[in-house]
Amino acid sequence: MGPSLRSLEGGLGLTGKVPSEVVYMVTEAEGKSSAKPSHHPQTPFSRSQDVRIKNRKTSVRIPVLLGFILVAFIFTVLRNVPVIPLSFRSRTGPWLRMCSSNHDRQDPSFADIKTRPEDLANDPRVMHEIPQYVLDYAPLVHLNSEEQFWPCDIKEHLFHITPEVNYTPIEGLPQSNLSNLDQLNQFDNGRHVFLTSNDNVEDRPDWLGGQINIPDDFTDEAKADHFESQTIRGTIRKQSHGGHSDAPAVLLTVDKDDGVVDAFWFFFYSYNLGNIVFNIRFGNHIGDWEHTLVRFQRGKPKVVFVSEHFFGSAYSYSAVEKIGNRPVVYSAVGTHAMYATPGSQPYILPLGILHDETDRGPLWDPALNSLMYTYNHVTDTLYASNRTPAAPTEWFYFTGKWGDKSYPASDNRQYGFAGEYHYVNGPLGPRFKHLGRRKVCQGSYSDPCVIKDRLDPDTVRVWPGLGEGDEWPDPEMRPPGLSEYGERR
Repeated sequence: MGPSLRSLEGGLGLTGKVPSEVVYMVTEAEGKSSAKPSHHPQTPFSRSQDVRIKNRKTSVRIPVLLGFILVAFIFTVLRNVPVIPLSFRSRTGPWLRMCSSNHDRQDPSFADIKTRPEDLANDPRVMHEIPQYVLDYAPLVHLNSEEQFWPCDIKEHLFHITPEVNYTPIEGLPQSNLSNLDQLNQFDNGRHVFLTSNDNVEDRPDWLGGQINIPDDFTDEAKADHFESQTIRGTIRKQSHGGHSDAPAVLLTVDKDDGVVDAFWFFFYSYNLGNIVFNIRFGNHIGDWEHTLVRFQRGKPKVVFVSEHFFGSAYSYSAVEKIGNRPVVYSAVGTHAMYATPGSQPYILPLGILHDETDRGPLWDPALNSLMYTYNHVTDTLYASNRTPAAPTEWFYFTGKWGDKSYPASDNRQYGFAGEYHYVNGPLGPRFKHLGRRKVCQGSYSDPCVIKDRLDPDTVRVWPGLGEGDEWPDPEMRPPGLSEYGERR
């Protein structure tokens, strides 16, 4: 039997009498349908009216859809653009997390540490001892196979510099070394002191390149002594022991209480070769400090942070590539920015697209040669650890720059475009890398700190710009008690 008039009324949303042109008489025997045409010249709903209604609905839906796409684009792709005020970004934090990948998270259990100063100021645990688990999970660094400027020894670096203020050498000083570098703070609190190269950097003196510090090869000969690594492509790598470099890394462990210990591994290079944009190289500078942080909770590795220029990325320990239990990180050619994956690391910037490059070049094991310290971030005190008790500490307190001041426009080595310069200021030292951070990320607390639960080699970052190089950090990122002028408060 055909549909009843009542069901047709409900389906069409009509009330009252159903017009005859929509009533179909179904002949069961023939299995065919026929309709009686209406004898009325007009109907409640004509075809032209129905089309106009549909058009109006469509015209409303398209702007709404486009608006939604625009909002999603702003809060996903552009969420790290520097022009968006930090206060706005902090208020929109929940929206950013909703639009983020489901594999990213912010875990308050170890992403934002609440440290009470009275718990740490006189705690003997933070004085000298470095736990064994810090070395068991020390990162391994793949340097780039095309690298020209390898890791360097900070002690050797100081033999090739002269301290300057405003391009003028400071007279009457002894040779700078790791045990007296803090004495430079007597000149304008050290803030405007630059450790300036004695050589023209354009001549590429040997000490800049650090060729003698290329790590020893890992070989496949000693099969009994190998590491196994699960790579991001799912293949197994086997390596025998090796990776020693004559350039020592710097390890700083920071006890944050509540069972949380941060292990900062700092890597120093005498020269940073900047990236190329439109066949123009920007961002060269003398001296280069990079770091990787492994955060532990009750002796277990939880997060790995890798520094990338003025910011970085954080990953859960389970997400990163490993050799044995040790996280593997990658140093970009020239810039030495740190990444969790090999390959191209692209950026978006107003000038166009630029990128860092990482690959599986020489593998460096910094745990084989390091100056190892503990740091009390509440009292701003560095201690030589039980692992290297003779390591000097004075160099750590130098408040100036570990390289040349950005060359003036009158210098034929210098050029600039759109706020970027060929040569920029040398960097500040490890003391200014936000060692007391609660969140594992290096930036200010108002910035989002997303801990990624998987490696994403296709991530495109937003370039923050180099300007003239490393600048004096914001108050919350400075060592405790240090004013904007570099003096103790």
